Amino acid sequence: MPPRCTVAVTGDLQLSRPLAREGADAPEAATAAVYARLRAADLTFANVETPLSHEPAGGDKLVAFAADPGLAPQLRAIGVDVATLANNHALDCGAQGLHDTLTALAGAGIATVGAGASINEAFAPHIAIAHGLRVAFVGLSGTLPPGSAATADRPGIAPIRVYTRYVIDAESLLEQPGTAPYVETGSEVADVARAADAVRRAKAAADLVIVGMHWGVPAGFVAPFQDAVAEYQPPLAHALVEAGASVIVGNHAHVLHPIAFHRGAVIFYSLGNFLFHRLRPTNAVGLRRDYPPYSWKSLRSRANRLSALPVLTLDADGVRAVEIVPLMLTTDGEPAIAEGAVATEILTMLDETSRAFGARIEARGVVGHAVPTAPDKERSR
Repeated sequence: MPPRCTVAVTGDLQLSRPLAREGADAPEAATAAVYARLRAADLTFANVETPLSHEPAGGDKLVAFAADPGLAPQLRAIGVDVATLANNHALDCGAQGLHDTLTALAGAGIATVGAGASINEAFAPHIAIAHGLRVAFVGLSGTLPPGSAATADRPGIAPIRVYTRYVIDAESLLEQPGTAPYVETGSEVADVARAADAVRRAKAAADLVIVGMHWGVPAGFVAPFQDAVAEYQPPLAHALVEAGASVIVGNHAHVLHPIAFHRGAVIFYSLGNFLFHRLRPTNAVGLRRDYPPYSWKSLRSRANRLSALPVLTLDADGVRAVEIVPLMLTTDGEPAIAEGAVATEILTMLDETSRAFGARIEARGVVGHAVPTAPDKERSR
């Protein structure tokens, strides 16, 4: 049998306090079991959405995060090996905050991708070796607050710019005043080309490439008549797969979105929240102003606590198995293994939404396995 390794990939990870660790503060058994699964995997890849810095958070951001750099070793202790920082919160504490985060994670023994002192550093892969397999990790972001995209001489994150069009039919609007516009999106061609080139270069140096992709629209910000997966996402995912990616790990929507297969690669459009301390009822969401008056309840609903932990079995030819461990975040915002009806709910929902994207979820007890329904049958856009 050819060499194989396992890789656990997580949803959004937002810290605001120490993790439950020992003694009276020890995590519940269901949470400890999640962290045990991370440590049991040969590699764990996480999206870290909180700057680890003492710099003040804010600027022009509507929502800004920050946490103590001293928390970085706790992420290593629960099993995180590689972190993508390509997300819309990476520069919440400015360039110094990004530097502090990179330094804190490196000091804890966690490799980082998706951000750096220049655009070349932001697009550079990290290559890890497990059981003789060389696995390259790349981080990319389609969520770009002003000034967050790295340039040749400016620190930041690896950007894929997305344009948005709002379509309104004049006759319909006259008949139904106040109708929400239809939203169309597309990725900047030059940015997709740069990202695809980064994947190709990573593939040339490794057996497999895993891409962390920050994209999509959070729950509550999508009109009910539109799909949860934005128009630009499938073509972008396909371009990255066709450049050599075996796995796309999507985050940002804070709820579970469909799983897809394309040319043998697996695409997770959103894994929801993995660890999100601001879900605790006593924690503020972090709004810095009240306008525009969107409903932020959608970011703290029950759906934001339903999650999943994929554990991938890989060999040099690609993805061999995709185990889906259903999770239910605790009231403190930490992950716990879901059981019974909740586990069934999560796996059923993923199965129903993924069918249109060429995947189905086979439930085996309280754990699911994602398999393609048919080769290259993901819905076209």
